Amino acid sequence: MKTGKLMNKSAISAFFVALLCLSVTANGQAQDRTMYSWTDENGTVHFSESKPDGQDALEQSIPQGAPPATNNPYQDVDAGPSYAQQRRDEIAQKSGEAQANKAVKDMECTAWQAEVDRLEPNRRVFYTNDEGETERMDDVERTNRVANLKSQIAKNCK
Repeated sequence: MKTGKLMNKSAISAFFVALLCLSVTANGQAQDRTMYSWTDENGTVHFSESKPDGQDALEQSIPQGAPPATNNPYQDVDAGPSYAQQRRDEIAQKSGEAQANKAVKDMECTAWQAEVDRLEPNRRVFYTNDEGETERMDDVERTNRVANLKSQIAKNCK
């Protein structure tokens, strides 16, 4: 009976040793692979997974991992927009800002010209002061206001 138990224990031990050897071998294969590169007498560079006979080859390890998602190794998916796209976006933004500024400037010029057209031909110009009372603008004040508006129009419009 003791012999049976001893044999059973040694069989179990052998099984575990075999299992351990198998897992170590599998783990070694799952790790990095080796690649060899060398240059021949014509200057051509060669790559191989097996070491060439009679060649002085450079040994490099190849990490195991998922292959790239695309066939283009130069494409960086997480790089964001290209420099050209960034420039196009920047130009479009500046163009939009310029159009908005031009629209505001055109509105100001139109308002200034409308005020000149209202003040210049009329000798009697009435306006509402800060207290809400209606007052008449005197000729000197009206003439100065027209001159200031025309100066702004000449400087900023057209």
